[in-house]
Amino acid sequence: MSDEYMTFEQAAEFLNTSSSTLYRWLREEKVPAHKLGRQWRFLREELERWRAGERDDSPDLVLAQLEQLLTTRIQERKEKGMETIQMTETEALGARILWDAFDSGASVVHVQPFKDHHQLSYRTDAGLEHLIELPADAFEALDRQWSTSSQPTRTSQARRMYIERERGAEKEGEEDARDALQIRYQKLETLAGDRLTLQLLRTDPSYISLSRVAHGDDREHLHTWLTAGHGLILISGKSGSGKTTTAYACLNELASRGDLVIFTIEESAGTLLPGVNQVEIDLDDAAAYRSTFSAIFNSDLDVLFIASTFAQPHQSLLWSTAVNAAESGHLVLVQIEAESAHDAIARFGEGTDRSFEDVLIGSCWQELVPEASGQGRYARYDMVDGALAPGK
Repeated sequence: MSDEYMTFEQAAEFLNTSSSTLYRWLREEKVPAHKLGRQWRFLREELERWRAGERDDSPDLVLAQLEQLLTTRIQERKEKGMETIQMTETEALGARILWDAFDSGASVVHVQPFKDHHQLSYRTDAGLEHLIELPADAFEALDRQWSTSSQPTRTSQARRMYIERERGAEKEGEEDARDALQIRYQKLETLAGDRLTLQLLRTDPSYISLSRVAHGDDREHLHTWLTAGHGLILISGKSGSGKTTTAYACLNELASRGDLVIFTIEESAGTLLPGVNQVEIDLDDAAAYRSTFSAIFNSDLDVLFIASTFAQPHQSLLWSTAVNAAESGHLVLVQIEAESAHDAIARFGEGTDRSFEDVLIGSCWQELVPEASGQGRYARYDMVDGALAPGK
């Protein structure tokens, strides 16, 4: 078959070369190849043309090769017993790429410009996984699919799109389930050409829950704080410590109750949380923040999350309004950078001219430390109760 994929060993034999030479050609990107997980695969038709000194970069052929590549990846995941969904023939190729990236555990799809082509790659835990080179016409065809199916955001370069697919019933008697993705599409002009970054944002928050984020006493401590009727909770840590994940887990817990009106004010939401009204604004724009806060405050809210960092020039404005909301009977979560739970309290006090100790439920600080097994990391917490902590 002309569309047959070969293993590394089969390709070396087909090209009548040694493994070391084929590896060198791969490093130098001289031979057409595709990375499936950690394994190289070679399309016989491409190798035949390459061996004959030909290279057909027509967009139709390249996009057809990409479709075949996606089909092969789906089949390989099925053979490994991994959950995957076969795309229908009518599914747009752009959507198939995004679902393949999702099923591969990727968080971002990159389309990087080079002198005479674009490189389509996925960002996974293992690093960048390169899939295929796209000539100009093939790149433009894919970009049209993504751009026309997305909606503009507040920035000129970024757009947002949503895709769904039927997943089928997991077990007999269960209703059919659906997978949903939110994608943040960004297009930037570089010296080499237009570059695309498509960030995959899961809309199923089940993986962001207190039971997964925190354990034992730490989970119970956070859960107790969330039962407070009103007050202020500080969620802090160093950059990259997972504090946003903890904040989202708390919001997810609150949203699961179904009887609360929850809002967030964020620079850029990392996950779409069902039941939570997430609002993205430029936190460096004081006028935009005042207007947004006023509108939210007049929306009969119960819970407010404000994502801020130490670098915000209008930090005192953000934190003062947080205190106002807490004093007005709302539950308010604020994310900040700090070195400890006590340091978070001190920094918050220095950043606002309002007294807040009487409405403080607690201050939570965290860091990520390696698991004893050496596989992965977990959050280690430092928690300080405030005056409004339940049970005090």
